Order: sequence, then structure tokens, then C-alpha cells
Amino acid sequence: MSAVRILVIEHECGTGPKRFGEWLTEAGAEVVVVRPYLGDEIPSALDGSAELVGSAERAGSADIDSYAALLVLGGSAGPLEDAVNPWLPQVRDLLQRSAAGEFPSFNICLGGELLAAATSAKIIRREHPQIGIYDLHTTSAGEEDPVFCAIAGETFPAVLFHQEEMELPDGGELLVTGSDAPIQGYRVGEFAWGTQFHPESDAAQVQQWLSSDPLRLPEGKTNESITTEAAEADADLIRINQALAHSFVHFLRGRP
Repeated sequence: MSAVRILVIEHECGTGPKRFGEWLTEAGAEVVVVRPYLGDEIPSALDGSAELVGSAERAGSADIDSYAALLVLGGSAGPLEDAVNPWLPQVRDLLQRSAAGEFPSFNICLGGELLAAATSAKIIRREHPQIGIYDLHTTSAGEEDPVFCAIAGETFPAVLFHQEEMELPDGGELLVTGSDAPIQGYRVGEFAWGTQFHPESDAAQVQQWLSSDPLRLPEGKTNESITTEAAEADADLIRINQALAHSFVHFLRGRP
């Protein structure tokens, strides 16, 4: 059985697909990462006419139409901070087209915010960032979703590390909620998914972000307590997010 190929956009060092990428591979995907912050070009077309350079070209394909889906990762910039990440308009254009039904996408944290921005949802900056482990749960729509059904009925711990907060796009389906930032997982159109939480992250990555990101910690939390709670939740983080990754690949395999 041939691998399902997924093109991944990584925005900065330390925000790679990590074990979510490993679980996608485990389920039968080939994960190809482009890093525009290192000069890799993001394809501008999805009809095979665009050429990829950098890591995608080194992986052996120049045609974007050979990819089954797009995965957009997180990052420290906001979804409209184009001066910081000048490739963001191109990503928003791709995600607008995903929401319109051209191709599937799965978008994490900044990726989820970019999808929201691309579909005209409001983005606000929270007074108090969310950092650490928060309990989330699937909605009734999530239980019927072709990907998030894999975690139907679950209340589960999730890694949050964000200051921007998104509203639900018009016509979007709320799939995961919880905390005082209620839009934690959603779908726009047939197959454009966004999350605020990080399904790829573990305690080591959280510790790395804490050491490099100047975000003010939530009241009562310290770097040590946040890393500890992530480590203690790890078994559930693996169980939930591995199921989500496998479900996404299963969905892609089932498409005509």
C-alpha cells in the first residue's frame, strides 16, 4: 500500500511535527517538511504546476498534486504578523482554498489561527496566555466528525501554549472545547481542521518553549510546575493524539 503523502509547513526551529509526525508515519503517511524560515519555498499552486525547493525537493517530489494533505504547525508569531513571517499570506491563501474544498488540511495552534484568519474569523490577543495542561472535551459535532470521532466522548488533557485566541469561523463546526478559550478544535468546510491545542507536544518541547518564549505565565504556575504537569499527563497525551493522527491518515486513505 502506497504511503499517504502530507506536506508540512514548519514556521520556526523547535516547532516541528515531533511525535504527531511520527504517529502519522506510523499510520502509513509520508511526512515532508518545508521550512520557509530557512529559505524553503511553499508551493503556490495545487495543480502540479508549482515547484518545491529545499527539503520538499530533496524528498524527491516537485509536484504538489502528489500530496494528499497539508499540515500547518505552530509558532510564536500571530497569524497576521506578516512582517515577522513574510510567508504567512501564502499560507492563509492555501488554507482558504482548503476550507473551500480543494484539499484537506490539519492546522495546529498558529496553523489553526491561520485557518481562522483565512476564513474571516476574528483573532484577539488574550490578556492572560494559556500555557500548560488544560482539560478539554469533544462536542457532539466532534463525535460525528470523520477525524475527531476517534476521540469521541473524551475529556482529555491537552498542551496549550498561546496568547492569540480565535473565534469560530462562520459555518465552522466546533469539535473540541474547554477552558476560557472555548475554540480548541474545529472544522471549516468538508476537511479543513484547526486546533488551538498542540497534539505534537511533550514535556521536553514545553520546557524548550518556556526557556525561549517571553510569554507571562498564568497565575500560580512556574516553569517547573508546567513541565511537571505535562510529564504527568504524557500517557493520556500519547493515547489521545496518536488516535487523532491515525484517524487523520485513515480519513485521507478513504478519500477517492
